[in-house]
Amino acid sequence: MPSASRPTPPVLSDGVITLRPPRPDDADDITAACQDPQTQLWTTIPVPYRRADAEEWLAARATPEQWWQAPVWAVTVAPSDRWSGNIAVRPDGAGGAEIGYMVAPWARGHGVATRTIRLACTWAFGALDLSVVTWYAYAGNEVSRRAARRVGFRIPDVVLRRHLPHRGERRDAWVGDLLPGDIATAQRRAEAHYLGPALTHRELDVLGQLTRGESNKAIAAVLGISENTVKNHVRSILEKLQAKSRAEAVVIGLGQGLTSLPT
Repeated sequence: MPSASRPTPPVLSDGVITLRPPRPDDADDITAACQDPQTQLWTTIPVPYRRADAEEWLAARATPEQWWQAPVWAVTVAPSDRWSGNIAVRPDGAGGAEIGYMVAPWARGHGVATRTIRLACTWAFGALDLSVVTWYAYAGNEVSRRAARRVGFRIPDVVLRRHLPHRGERRDAWVGDLLPGDIATAQRRAEAHYLGPALTHRELDVLGQLTRGESNKAIAAVLGISENTVKNHVRSILEKLQAKSRAEAVVIGLGQGLTSLPT
């Protein structure tokens, strides 16, 4: 029965994704997603990850009181209600909060991360009366950085050395900040900044990897897709940007602000 002092956790939706409180029956999907090498590389989940870890995590968020201490949602993608990721808002008690999220392998490549971050941050600014939301990622997680920047996070091209712990060691990190008006500003810029045939979210991810000089094999490993899929994305990028080579596509992408040089 919901607590009298804490309301039922909110459900958020933009019509494509829905953020709902996690449920005990999410355990199998959480366990499956946490076997993914990319998830293990960029998060601090236990490795190896077992179903008992998922059950323990869910039990710690089972009541409204627990949820409101550190709001966290399960991500679902219409028309399914299947768990396809998490996003957490961690208030610092002084008008700020940090976000942390993951997207399951089966939901990647469709803008889910950007939509998820935007929904959760919009709610947090209003419901928690925040002044700033902070985003962290291990340096090299270009997919996460691109998603956060689309929402409006300001992420300087500066690497904070040995800034974040990761299973007994420290790793370089990126940090970004988001103020209450930044989400609307980013959306207005996106609507006004048409640069010809639009690249899909996944094509932008591939273009970012091309900018880093990565091979198809390396791109496939980073993005969790097949080499053949990478080849198809590269072909589409070349056609849309009217580029004759990967190098020319990178030059055009840099000129149009579709990608940035690695730090």
